[in-house]
Amino acid sequence: MAQQPNLMAALEQVSTEVGVPMHELVKSVEQGLAAAYRRAFDPPGYITVRLNPATAAIEVTSRETLEDGSERFTRLPTEDFARMAAQAARQAVMRHIRDLERDRAMTEVGQRRGELASGVVDRLDRGVVFVDLGGVEGWMPPDEQIPGEEMVPGRPVTVVILEAKPSQRQAQVRVSRSSKSFVLRLLEAEVPEVAAGTVIVRAIAREPGVRTKLAVSSRDPSVDARGACIGPKGVRHRSLLAELGGEHVDIVAYDDDPGRFVASALGPATVLGVQLDEETRTAHVEVPKDQLSLAIGKDGQNARLAAKLTGWRIDIRSGDAESQP
Repeated sequence: MAQQPNLMAALEQVSTEVGVPMHELVKSVEQGLAAAYRRAFDPPGYITVRLNPATAAIEVTSRETLEDGSERFTRLPTEDFARMAAQAARQAVMRHIRDLERDRAMTEVGQRRGELASGVVDRLDRGVVFVDLGGVEGWMPPDEQIPGEEMVPGRPVTVVILEAKPSQRQAQVRVSRSSKSFVLRLLEAEVPEVAAGTVIVRAIAREPGVRTKLAVSSRDPSVDARGACIGPKGVRHRSLLAELGGEHVDIVAYDDDPGRFVASALGPATVLGVQLDEETRTAHVEVPKDQLSLAIGKDGQNARLAAKLTGWRIDIRSGDAESQP
């Protein structure tokens, strides 16, 4: 296409500035021109376009399959197509660049899977919260949100990255504030001993927006795992609560002994004794009478989370009264 002498020079400039190989740009332009030709003239057969790198001339070919199974190739006229070719080429290049930027962003995000990310609430659409993460859009469906938490456009928000979500429009990832990994990453951010691996989070049980129990232990006998997570005067614990919107977080000392672990998990209630039934994997727990409701918790929540945390079914008893949450 002699009337487009600057096309290849423009492609070479884009290739240099954006770092896209020249052959990729040429291929994108050819595909864009073929689509534009089909829309404009609706010719029969499968349309392909070849771009001459030396002259920027275009050659349009139609491939038709005949009744006997053979194929017929026909060169199609390009004179009337010249006016729209430049615009079609430009759109194809821009689309290729956007796709490339999206793919790069998705690759970068994929490498950050499971990590915290800070962004700004962009919009809410039918219960889904969209978060601007800078080049990538976070997609937080209702089941990944903290129940009752208000999301306001323009407000900063911290999320954990779960996975890439296919989208033709832009790079998009599924993010969460309700997952257990969100609490874990927050704890790592607040507690250096956890980030360094000195303190280990052994288990997490969570009912988002209401309560979370974390079982922690220490690799270093001189480090109190629970104390490290709570922090001096409770400062680390308060920071965690602030990010979770007041959701209660119990820091529990992990113990290899199941009985002691169950007793610890039922905190803040006091436990008098634990009897383990290995066959049914049930822990029969005795608490003071005035501690029964505290051990069970509102709607059985404390006992239920303790059971999830420890992996034991918990039967709580107090004197003549007993309860099986």
